[in-house]
Amino acid sequence: MTARGLGRTLLRLVLFALLAGCAHQSYEPAPAHVQPPAGQWTFADCELADDGSTVPSDFPRGSLAPPGAPEHAFGCALSAQLAALGEPALFPLPPSGEVTRVLWIRSGGHPVSVRFERQASAGQIRGAQTAGKGLAAPGELLEETSNPVSAEEVTTLLTRIEAARLWAPAPPAAAVPPADTASIWVFEAARAGGYQTRVFQRETLARDAGFNALARALVAASGLHVEGAVY
Repeated sequence: MTARGLGRTLLRLVLFALLAGCAHQSYEPAPAHVQPPAGQWTFADCELADDGSTVPSDFPRGSLAPPGAPEHAFGCALSAQLAALGEPALFPLPPSGEVTRVLWIRSGGHPVSVRFERQASAGQIRGAQTAGKGLAAPGELLEETSNPVSAEEVTTLLTRIEAARLWAPAPPAAAVPPADTASIWVFEAARAGGYQTRVFQRETLARDAGFNALARALVAASGLHVEGAVY
C-alpha cells in the first residue's frame, strides 16, 4: 500500500490501543504520520484524531488561498469531504493522460464531486455525493456513478475545459470563503508535471461564463441525481 493509500485508510479507521506483553500494562502506539508525496509542492498536515495522527492535505500549500491558518483549515476540510466521497488525491500527478475534477460544496445541499479522466480520445467520469451538508462533518456516501465517456463526449468536455482556460495562469488566490458560503466550487486539473486549482463562490462563478459552463457540463455528465439547481 502506498503512503497516500495508507493516509486514506487512516481517514476511515479508528486507531485501536494494542496490548503489550505485560498483562497489566497497556501500550500506546506512536501517532501515525503519513508522508506527503515528493515534488515541487509542499503539503500541510491534517490531523485525523486527538492522538496526533496526521495525513497530508490533498491540496498543495497556497493552492486554495494565501498560505496561512485559514487556508490550512480549508484544505483539510475539503480533503475530508473528498475522502468521504471516495475520491483519491490527485498527487502524485498522473504520468500520462489528464484528470479534471470539481468539488461542489453547498451550505444547504449535499457535497458533490465529479472527476473526468482522459486518455487520448477515451475517457471515464465518476460522480459522487454524500449525505452531509456544507463543510460540516462529512456524511455517508449517498450516491456514486461511474461511466465511460464516448469520444464525442470527451471532445465536448475538452472544449469546455479549453473555454474555461483552466490551464491558463491562475490569478492570485483570493481569501478563504466564509464557512457559511452558499456555494463553493473547487476545480482541480492534473497532468504530467502540471497541476491547477481554481476556487469560486456562487457569485464569482456566475460571472465567469467559461467555468460556469464547465461546472454544469461536468455535473450533467456525471449522471448524479442532484437536488435543486446548479448554482
